[in-house]
Amino acid sequence: MATLAGQRAQFTWSLNQYNLAEDAETRAKFVRRMAKYIAAAPANGFTVDEVTQGQAYPASEVDQYINDAGTDEDPGITEEQAIKRVEEAVDTTDVVRKGDGAGIVYAYGYRCCGGRLKVGSREANTVQRIAAQIGTSMPDRPVPLIEIKTEQCRALERAIQATLETRGRKIPDGGTEWFKATRDEVLAIYQFITQGGRS
Repeated sequence: MATLAGQRAQFTWSLNQYNLAEDAETRAKFVRRMAKYIAAAPANGFTVDEVTQGQAYPASEVDQYINDAGTDEDPGITEEQAIKRVEEAVDTTDVVRKGDGAGIVYAYGYRCCGGRLKVGSREANTVQRIAAQIGTSMPDRPVPLIEIKTEQCRALERAIQATLETRGRKIPDGGTEWFKATRDEVLAIYQFITQGGRS
């Protein structure tokens, strides 16, 4: 019996491998696997959005294989293997968790690039979201430093990002969510926003 966590991990792992692939043949292999997991979603009782978690993936390429996804002889990777590999792709040894709620605002960076954080939000598993963003240009494993659970994740994400941008911390040409900041600074902003600066 397929589980949602397992299906998400299989899709995320395939997307990550696609992003890491340097040749067309390998990318095509993982496009077919993504199509396989998307095509199987309804039969397993899940929606496509639940499996993909809204992650950006090469939809036009995947769509070419959706109708043939059930005929793929390649067994791919088991749910358990996918969950393990996705978890191993991200170094979660130093994450600070705060708050309560269904959504998550997160900040992660790389040990080799201290003081630079990506601040984003998710409605589901942060590790899978971060793992899906790994590409060939990444210097090492990403390190999530903060996970803030909240019912207002988009609003909190925007407020933290706006504060950092107002402070001149936005990294130019670094994507919309990268900032020169530390975990302590982001946590202090979170505390000020949610508690008005009270401890």
